[in-house]
Amino acid sequence: MNNNTKSTDVSEGILGDQIVQYFAFFEESSLKGIAKKCSRLMINENFGVICSEDYADPSFEEMQELVLEELRGNFDEKVAAAIAQTCPHLSDDQADAELIRLEKLYRKEHGEQIRAATHAAIKDLKARVKNLQKEVKTLRRKYTL
Repeated sequence: MNNNTKSTDVSEGILGDQIVQYFAFFEESSLKGIAKKCSRLMINENFGVICSEDYADPSFEEMQELVLEELRGNFDEKVAAAIAQTCPHLSDDQADAELIRLEKLYRKEHGEQIRAATHAAIKDLKARVKNLQKEVKTLRRKYTL
């Protein structure tokens, strides 16, 4: 009986891996979208500071945490639904455990892509901040007596 459980766990693990590959969730375009979304979120959160020119760029670690948070949200949404459809016999706890396992596996195997997405988010953020500050200066000159 214990061997059957172990066999089921292994086959479900393989199935979970196939789900991630099938959906190709972590393609380059998806990571670029996450990077752009993170830069927009950072601008929304710091808009007033950016306009006052007292803004300091976030550290790599801060931006990476934002990228990972966004990645987790997207991952949970898409992969959890796929696990539920593919393995309806799993309990909620088993499905959550599989989701966590797949996320850890992805982070381990695709750490370089996560770092690249973080660098892309920082680059996009810097460009957006520069353009926004340029527009604010233009408006100040235009409306200052």
